[in-house]
Amino acid sequence: MPLEKTSNLPRAVTLQLTEACNLRCKMCYYWGETGCYSNAEPARKPETLDFELLEKLIDYLAPAKPFYSLFGGEPLLYPELEELILKVKGLGSVIDTPTNGTMLTEHAAMFVRTGFDSVRVSIDGPREINDSQRGKGSYDKAMAGIETLYQEKLRTGKRTPFIDVIYTITPTNYLSIDQFFLEELNLSAIDRVSIQMENFLAIEMGESYSRFLKSEFDISSERYWRGIVRSPEDFKGIDVSLLASQVKSVCKRLSALGKTIMLLPPTFSQENLSAYLKADWNSMTDQYHSCLVPWFGVDITATGDLAPCHVYYDLVMGNLHEQSFEDIWNGDKYQRFREYMLQNKFMSICPGCCILYLAGKKKRKRDIKRV
Repeated sequence: MPLEKTSNLPRAVTLQLTEACNLRCKMCYYWGETGCYSNAEPARKPETLDFELLEKLIDYLAPAKPFYSLFGGEPLLYPELEELILKVKGLGSVIDTPTNGTMLTEHAAMFVRTGFDSVRVSIDGPREINDSQRGKGSYDKAMAGIETLYQEKLRTGKRTPFIDVIYTITPTNYLSIDQFFLEELNLSAIDRVSIQMENFLAIEMGESYSRFLKSEFDISSERYWRGIVRSPEDFKGIDVSLLASQVKSVCKRLSALGKTIMLLPPTFSQENLSAYLKADWNSMTDQYHSCLVPWFGVDITATGDLAPCHVYYDLVMGNLHEQSFEDIWNGDKYQRFREYMLQNKFMSICPGCCILYLAGKKKRKRDIKRV
């Protein structure tokens, strides 16, 4: 069935529960060195998603039983976290969360008790490496949290929540992949692993996006996309041959143990990684010809905005404090955005989006156009 401008209820909903975070990870596009919250006006306090508003939204979306993914900031800081989980699970939906893991120990029993589906813990290497990127003590807290959650599952005989580890590759930690996964991590506790390149935009992509926002929607915000801008020069020190060989050996070991592995981008060859790090998107092996997110997914920000693209919250379709979800989701602004995506396939920022690798339609290799 061809895609239309309007859509049924979304199948995937990301809830930015809070903008607040207890860490200041250097590469984070929100609270990192270039992050939009780090560089916000000093008097501005982090927003938290109103729970009553959230309850009404979940009730409205219940017939679709969408997949819910929590987001932040740090989602485990949300004061009504347990109530939210019980609400979602009571209506038959699947729910997961990324987390920096530093608060996982204190939430472990609750996650098991409520039937939470998946916890994805971000750790970026051995203690010294991880703590240099995420803050002193963050490694020990995250590893203790994983072990506590694992032991609670064993104690109760529960299979969930699945425990995932997210390893974001940067120039600081790319040589530590073997050591972390094959020597330091308790693989018995881990169900799934994601190894992902750091998402980034070249400045030209962001500036083109700004022109698009202004011309199509009269939006002047640059707050979010600027936090994701990196120069390919920042990644010149990465030896892609060493990176690719480490990931290959780790994948071989994990596959032999029956672990699920996700790579972003999906092809970790020297050629593909080199093109990625140079922002030479047209030369990548992983090529896509469309994105399904505008029809099947949505982000709800901590301020109540509906954003059609994950992380890139400069583009919003409306606010739940002012309009109903139905009016925004099927409104003129969303229809114009879907029409644009139908006709143009992508915006300038799309190649730098990790969600594209999850929700995009991939071209067959013979259809890839080399530029």
